[in-house]
Amino acid sequence: MHDIIDYGLGHEDPTVRQYASHLERMLRKRGYKDHHLRALAGALGEYLDLAPKYSKQNARLNARVAAWGILPSTYRQYQADGRRMIEFYHGDLQARQARRERKDVFARLKAVLPDLIEANFIREDQTRGYPKLCDLARLRGWDITDLTRDRVIQLREECSTSDEWTQVKRGAGFIDLLRQFPTCRAMLPHNEIGSLTGVFRNEEAIPEFLFEEVNNWVTNATVEYDDTALTEEAREATAKRHSSGNTGIYRAALRTYVRTAGEYRDLKMSNGLTPLFELDVIEKVLVTLCERSKNSNGLEPRSLYEYASALKLTVKRRGLTEEAEKLAKLISRLPVLIEGAKASEQMSPKTKAWCRNLIQNEVKTEIFETQHLQYAAKAQAALEMAALEKIDLGAFVKDPASLALSTEEVRIAKRLLRQARMFGTCAAFAAIAIDVAPFRKSNILRDLNMDGHPQTFFDHRSDPVNPHFVIHIPNELLKNGKAMTARGQHMPPFPISEAHHRRDAFNILSFYLACIRPLFGGSTESSLLFPAIEVVGEELVFQTFDSWLAECSDEIGLPLTSHNFRHGLCSIEINEDPSCFPQLETITGDTERVLRRNYTFIDAEKRALDFQETRYRRRANRSQWSREIRGASE
Repeated sequence: MHDIIDYGLGHEDPTVRQYASHLERMLRKRGYKDHHLRALAGALGEYLDLAPKYSKQNARLNARVAAWGILPSTYRQYQADGRRMIEFYHGDLQARQARRERKDVFARLKAVLPDLIEANFIREDQTRGYPKLCDLARLRGWDITDLTRDRVIQLREECSTSDEWTQVKRGAGFIDLLRQFPTCRAMLPHNEIGSLTGVFRNEEAIPEFLFEEVNNWVTNATVEYDDTALTEEAREATAKRHSSGNTGIYRAALRTYVRTAGEYRDLKMSNGLTPLFELDVIEKVLVTLCERSKNSNGLEPRSLYEYASALKLTVKRRGLTEEAEKLAKLISRLPVLIEGAKASEQMSPKTKAWCRNLIQNEVKTEIFETQHLQYAAKAQAALEMAALEKIDLGAFVKDPASLALSTEEVRIAKRLLRQARMFGTCAAFAAIAIDVAPFRKSNILRDLNMDGHPQTFFDHRSDPVNPHFVIHIPNELLKNGKAMTARGQHMPPFPISEAHHRRDAFNILSFYLACIRPLFGGSTESSLLFPAIEVVGEELVFQTFDSWLAECSDEIGLPLTSHNFRHGLCSIEINEDPSCFPQLETITGDTERVLRRNYTFIDAEKRALDFQETRYRRRANRSQWSREIRGASE
């Protein structure tokens, strides 16, 4: 919101400057300072929650306006101009005005709707989705007669929220409804759009009985038991389990296979998982997945290769030898899987490009290395804004009804709660990944446990001499832990002290534990550092974190995923010091050989640049010598 106000105040048009001035006055009246405005998204919906349309019936709003010492008419002016400023900044105001002025078939159809409503042929509420459908179709340059089912589905890309997509679906259903009226038919699409309910749910659901069997197969493939153990207790205590990340790959691979197999076999009629691994089904499923890898929503070759390899080992552990051999042959012969096998041995071109862009841009490098501080500031701003709005987020989490909030205040509370959770969680995650060690996502979200067995996060802030935290993750929980154990290597304990170079991480984690973690329902049910939003004893859902990190990182100007922390840190350090591979081996758990293989492009490019720079300096010196020589000979 701060950028919108600055833009408007500096605009050459005095009307726009007035819009910006009134927007700022409206927000300043609520007590918002500059750092709050920087954290406040410049979205119209959020503004309208803070500055709702004036109504005499809104007692709370009237009391607030009176407390500010302004008249209702002044409030109306501020509120309307603030809305216009936001719309002007985003171009919505100008674009919407231009689209509304179009004399197209959408407009012609809209003109006949009042007559249909007046004649009681249709209800007014049935038309509510039509404006959104009309607006987004015009945005694509389509008139109503240009619409097809596929084009309407494409409009999902223009929807910023699920509510907008719901309106588009309602609009499409409405124009299908109008086909019964002869006066409308000539103004409608050539073919019926049809129901769009569940149009993006293209995966076959796995029946409950197969779902349980999938979990059993995954356990069988990822847990090795000691056959010499005489008791169940000893058997469980001596079991060797794959890391949570590796187990997740097996689980995802088998679920993906079963869903795809459901296109060729009736899952509900299947007598377990084994019939789904008949040789012809294996062929069909893998060929189908390979074909879909070419689409934007398909698996990448590298991931598909990992899935196929996991499937091969899974069926082999079940004693399905012929089926495992079939999978092995397909892995070695299908071009997409061959490509995936090669890709798994090296960093993907996309990731290399991201790393290059990071180290070649000093601004991006600084953003990467300070992102946890920016996230924490935005989380703190959300808590402060909640206090300004007199909303107790802790009480709201436990019992929203107890606060007796208005509809607008409930929306504000939900938005600020989400912002505090989202930025606070990303701040703590990034503090660990950047200032401590670039652990994988599963190790941070699922394995950092403040109690129980194994305890991996230790809170020693009560130490009178040296308040600190310690993170210590055993090899059993690491994706590469088995290989590390085989070569006698372990991840060391990582202290996070208030008095040393990890002070930022210490402060952010302290802030997270005191102010952010209690806002999660699972904080009372779990000792995990990152508990679930719901009141359950589980970790934060990975997909939720992924979407939060995507949104937070995009807002600070450096879009990234959780895996980019590992790549980013290694790329920056190698670019600064090409001899740092032994240190990176200690904090990543990867061997120096693997690190050099993955990041050799950075070292090679840096050596080439240094070599070119040396040659340039030498050539420049020679040019100087040449001038001196020529001058002496004349």
